[in-house]
Amino acid sequence: MRSTSGSVSAGTDHLGLWYWNGSLSDKLLATAARGVPGVPGLKVKGSPIAGDYRSKIRTSLAARAYVPDLAAANSDVSTFFPDEQEFLDLKDLGADAVEGEYLPWKWKSGISPSGRMIGFPLDAGPTALYYRRDLFQKAGLPSEPAEVADATATWEKYLEVGKRLKARAPGHPFLVSQISYVFRMALYQSAKQFVDADNRFIGDQAHVKRAWDLAVETYRQGLSARTIDSTPDYNAAVSDGRIATMITAVWYVGGLKMTAPKTSGRWRLTALPDGPTNYGGSYLTVTRYCRDPQGAFAFLKWMLGPENQLKAYQEMALFPTTPAVYTRPEMRRPDPFFGGQIPVDVFGPAAEKAPVLYFSPYENTANTPVFQELTNVETLGKNPDKAWRDAMNAAESALSQQGVS
Repeated sequence: MRSTSGSVSAGTDHLGLWYWNGSLSDKLLATAARGVPGVPGLKVKGSPIAGDYRSKIRTSLAARAYVPDLAAANSDVSTFFPDEQEFLDLKDLGADAVEGEYLPWKWKSGISPSGRMIGFPLDAGPTALYYRRDLFQKAGLPSEPAEVADATATWEKYLEVGKRLKARAPGHPFLVSQISYVFRMALYQSAKQFVDADNRFIGDQAHVKRAWDLAVETYRQGLSARTIDSTPDYNAAVSDGRIATMITAVWYVGGLKMTAPKTSGRWRLTALPDGPTNYGGSYLTVTRYCRDPQGAFAFLKWMLGPENQLKAYQEMALFPTTPAVYTRPEMRRPDPFFGGQIPVDVFGPAAEKAPVLYFSPYENTANTPVFQELTNVETLGKNPDKAWRDAMNAAESALSQQGVS
């Protein structure tokens, strides 16, 4: 049953959209507020929500009042699956007709285990290995993107490269800023995560333990700078060449340029060790309180269609989930920061080949103690075996309180 009386836009001439700053194109939102092109009479006004975005969405849904007609959802859209009835099934509004325009894994990730599609693809977060070409050269290592991809084709080879960098490059740079990135990327390469579709804990299985062991080995080899992102120490380490590589997503391109502008021209991009995956990216949803579901879906098709995803990439660096635009000239501009490389040549294939991951609604509950224990290993020197046992016990305990077996 659908109720529109709780809509935040009741009594107005527009639909209301909630989002967080940076998640949608300001220019496209300004156009939609004046009138969605091609849909006479339809206006959509966006409201950027500050603070704890997800909590504010949940509070409005629980109160059944002042609920946005449309709402952005982050990469953890699955946290809304237990409350999927609060959102409209986009397939009922005609989503199947445009499915072929989007990355298949991204499309599937907005569909709940019961088969209802509540998340429409916004941007993606394909991953890559960012590396300092000059430091690789000075260490006598392969330094061109194709060569580095081969030299770091597996995680084990990547760590070997890290040891050579630390031994031979000026300043003895570290391979990574912190070991949690090794854990995260290695785990995201697995279709399985911490909880399966039957709500069973599988975080103690081999796919998670392998990612843990790789992260711990990075620590044991002394290849981590042990710095927290965005801190002054981290910023200085990146700027000074004390961190030689990064394993992260496309959305960090802008962050790296802001953090270390003087390193422009020294960085290159290549494939992630062991294959591509995705880290981040968002969705748009239509709540059951929406006053005009067909209008809302018309807005989705316009706002998140290939042409406007291309515009959002140019304006906001939101990486498109519509692969047809990857070959467009606007996406194929050489980037001086990366020595004239064309970033989409790395991120495009990564986006198209990323695995389909199942993220349960309880993923954050399960992985939070694991990341905490990795931090304890890295910063406090905690015994890795004890840290693993403590992480598993904490994860299982937290999950059992939420009904996960």
